[in-house]
Amino acid sequence: MTAPPSPRVGGGAVEAWSRPVALVVAAAFFMENLDATILSTATASIARDFAVQPAEVGIAVTSYLVAVAAFIPLGAWLAERWGARRVFLAAIVLFTLASVACAVSGDLVSLTASRALQGFAGSMMVPIGRLIVLRSTGASELIRAIAYLTWPALVAPVIAPLIGGLLTEHLGWQWVFLVNVPVGAALLVVAWRVVPVVAPADRPRLDGVGLGLVVAAIVSGVVAFELLGAAPTAIGGAALLLLAVLLVVAAARWFRRAAHPLLDLTAFRIASFRVTNLSGSLYRAVVNGVPFVVPLLLQDGFGWSPAEAGLMLTWVFVGNLGVKPFTTPLMRRFPVVPIITVATVGLAATFVASALVSADTSRMLVALVLLLSGVFRSVGFTAYNTLQFADVPAERLAPANALSSITSQLATGLGVALTASVVRVADSTLGTTGVGDPTGYRIALVVLAALALVSVVEGLRLPRGTGASLRARAS
Repeated sequence: MTAPPSPRVGGGAVEAWSRPVALVVAAAFFMENLDATILSTATASIARDFAVQPAEVGIAVTSYLVAVAAFIPLGAWLAERWGARRVFLAAIVLFTLASVACAVSGDLVSLTASRALQGFAGSMMVPIGRLIVLRSTGASELIRAIAYLTWPALVAPVIAPLIGGLLTEHLGWQWVFLVNVPVGAALLVVAWRVVPVVAPADRPRLDGVGLGLVVAAIVSGVVAFELLGAAPTAIGGAALLLLAVLLVVAAARWFRRAAHPLLDLTAFRIASFRVTNLSGSLYRAVVNGVPFVVPLLLQDGFGWSPAEAGLMLTWVFVGNLGVKPFTTPLMRRFPVVPIITVATVGLAATFVASALVSADTSRMLVALVLLLSGVFRSVGFTAYNTLQFADVPAERLAPANALSSITSQLATGLGVALTASVVRVADSTLGTTGVGDPTGYRIALVVLAALALVSVVEGLRLPRGTGASLRARAS
């Protein structure tokens, strides 16, 4: 088999849609998203080995996601400066090596640092791979291209608990990271053959001030949520959260005035893009908090084994997979905004239902609740991901892609941090430890349900007909 021709990407578009490239990028996203959530069923085991509370291990999950979000702008700049293919391949190598570092970590501090290094490598893959695919895709193929890139985001966080549970129970939690070694090696070989050569562009000097402000704001915000979860550090967390807000304001002012800003914020003037990346981030946050809290509910709250909890969570994947053939026809038939609204309300209802189950609840009923959660999750994710680029003109696609990558990854990290904080606050207030008492996890699920409903408010204010161009293109 010979490698396909290597179209060149500069400031313009790639010459033709390439399914092999889309599949390689989807595989990279899968590995990245899998690693972002595979710790969920290994959390209890890691906590026992490191002699910490299960909720405290959330910082290892969060550090990965925060590093991805914080360094996405740098990844986009490097891709333009050195070529997307070169940076993409280097990121795969670094990601694989960082996985080994995670596996040999001896305490929570070293694990968190290694996870942050993984996230740094992931930040090089997120915007670069998606931009390569989007630039090769005409308007008529947009829904199909987005579907390729949506699958990993839907599938990986759901099958990760099962894989993580089996590996943790039978081989040890270290193997949730070591599994990346053969996957990364195979991905590197295939990517070397099919990812197109990207012509480096004449980029201005790196906006160091902008990068510093973005990194400081993201790290401050997420660490603030971690500190707010414990009474002794709550005041420091509140101060850090205020600092994060001030840094965001300073960054926005800087990007508007800088001659060559690291981030171009003009895409936020487009209503559909703004809503899907601001209000939509809240939706993504609550969705990604669930794979963290549900395995803990089943293991620490109900006494299930890691493999049992992981296997039960695969029903979410069944829901994702089962509804997927219907999502594109659904968006062709109905306006996108009502679809998002119904999916979000249904998702919130499944969160509440999950909070109401107990150790004595029929496992068939638990599976049904998680199945429906997967259905609503899939529909909502696909609708949001498709709508966000519907009205973005070609000349703004690159900066819009960078902004979207940052907000989606940051939302995922904040979702886990917020969920862990709610659990810690609930346990501290009620005097429980989470082990044998599911109350804290139940409260977290109810809070996530409420936040999911809040996420639809801004979307309901979108002009009538928003996203109509997608239906016209798909018809």
